[in-house]
Amino acid sequence: MMNKKLKIIILIIYAILTFSLMLHHEIWGDEAQAWLVVRDLNIFEIIKHVRTEGHPLLWYFILFPFAKINFPVLSMQVINWTIVTIAAGFLLFKSPFNTFVKVSVLSSSAFLYWFPVISRSYCLIPLLLFLLAYLYKKQKEHQYLYVLTIALLANVHVVMFGFSTALLLLFAIENRNKLKEKNVLYPLLIGFLSVLFVAFYLYGSQNENLSVQGYGSTLNLHIVLDTYKNVIFNIYGAVSPLFLAVFSLFCLATIIFLFKKDKKMLFVFAVHFLFQFCIFLFVWGIIAQRAWTLILVGLFCLWIAFEFEKDGKIKLILNLIIALTFLSSINYAGTMCIKDILLTFSDGKNAALFIKNNIPENAFIMSNSPITTSSVSVYLPKNNWKFFYHKYNDFYTYAIWNKVAPNPTDPLPIQEMLKKYGTIYVIMSGNCYYTDIKPIYASKNNVMMAQEKYYIYKLENKNEK
Repeated sequence: MMNKKLKIIILIIYAILTFSLMLHHEIWGDEAQAWLVVRDLNIFEIIKHVRTEGHPLLWYFILFPFAKINFPVLSMQVINWTIVTIAAGFLLFKSPFNTFVKVSVLSSSAFLYWFPVISRSYCLIPLLLFLLAYLYKKQKEHQYLYVLTIALLANVHVVMFGFSTALLLLFAIENRNKLKEKNVLYPLLIGFLSVLFVAFYLYGSQNENLSVQGYGSTLNLHIVLDTYKNVIFNIYGAVSPLFLAVFSLFCLATIIFLFKKDKKMLFVFAVHFLFQFCIFLFVWGIIAQRAWTLILVGLFCLWIAFEFEKDGKIKLILNLIIALTFLSSINYAGTMCIKDILLTFSDGKNAALFIKNNIPENAFIMSNSPITTSSVSVYLPKNNWKFFYHKYNDFYTYAIWNKVAPNPTDPLPIQEMLKKYGTIYVIMSGNCYYTDIKPIYASKNNVMMAQEKYYIYKLENKNEK
C-alpha cells in the first residue's frame, strides 16, 4: 500500500494538473446553462424550469448562492474541480486498490478531463460513489449519513436513479428485522422519499423537453449493439476491437467476481447497468460522463467486494483488469487535454468581450439559437446585452427547453426588426451564418466545438438614413 507521503504527492500533482487544465477551458453551452438558470431566476422559477431540463436540482442549489452574490462563472469551475479533487483524495486514501490502480484511475480521461474540467453536475458522482464505498461497511453506525449520501446521489442525475434505488432496497432488506427502530426507519424514509421526489419531479419531463424527444427508439438487437459501441466511443474516444475487449472484460470480470464473492453488489451493478442502458436507449443521449458512470459503479462494487477478498492472486488479476480499463483511455485523455489547451473550446468568452467593448448596452441583438449562445451570455453581466429569439418572442440568456426546439437554420425576421429598431445586431452560431454580409466579429478557425463559433453582424435600415 502507498505510504501517506506518496499519496499526498500524487494528489498534489493531480490537483495542480487538473486545475491548470480547468483554467484553460472556456465554458460552453451546457455548462453555461446551469449557471445562467440560477443567476437569472428566483428559487421558485428555478424549481419550475429545471424540471424541463430533465435534471434533479442538487447541482443548481450548490451553484445558487455563488451566482446570486455575483461571483464570476469561474467560481462554478472551481467548485467543480474542488469536488473532483476531493473524490481523488478519497480514492487515494480510502480505496483498497493498489498503487498502480489508483494512479491508473486518475490518469483516465474521466479523471484527467471529463469530470474535473467540464463543469456539470456529473462532478458529484465520483465523490458520492467513493464516499458511499467508504461508508458501506460503516452504515450501521452511520445510518443517516449513509442514506443521505444515497439520496444526494439520486439527486445528481437521472442515470444514478437505478443505482440509488438498488442501494436503498439493500439497506431495507438488510435491516428488515429492525424497521420499527427509529435509527433505521427514519433514515430509510428519508432515502425513499428523496428518490420518490426525484421520480415525481422528473416524471414526464422528456415530453416537456423538445430537444430530447427524438432519443426514444424501439428495442432491437441492432440498436442495443450500437448503444454498446457508443458507450465505448464516449469512454475511449474511438471504437476498436481493443476497446471493445477491454470494456467487455471489465464488465465480465466484475460480474464473475461479484457472483462468487458478493451477490448484493452484483445486484447493484446489474440494476445500474440495465437501468442506465434503458436511459440511453429510450430517454437521453450518451456523453462521456454518463458512459463513465458504468465503469465507476463497477469500481464501487469491486471496492466493496475487495474488502472481503483474501486471495492475493485474484486481487492482482482484478487490479490489472481495473488498471487496464482506465489506462486504455489515457490517449483520449491526452488528446482532449492538449486540444483544450491549444484550441479554443468555445468562443463564447471572446464573443462576449467583443460585445461589451463594441456594442451599446441598449442595442437590439437577435440570435439564431438560444442553446448555443448561452456560452456568450454567461460572460456578460446580468440584465445587460440580452439576446432576442423570435420563436420565444422574448429576450433570453438561457435555453427554454419546453418552449420551442431551436433550429439555427430557420430564417430570422431581419426586415421586421430593422423596421422596428432601425439598427440591429445579429449573432449567429455554428455553421449558420451569412455569406453575403461582412461580420463585425467572426470566430477564428481554432474553435473545438463547431456550434460554439460566432459571427456578429451589424445591420441598418437604409430607408431611415
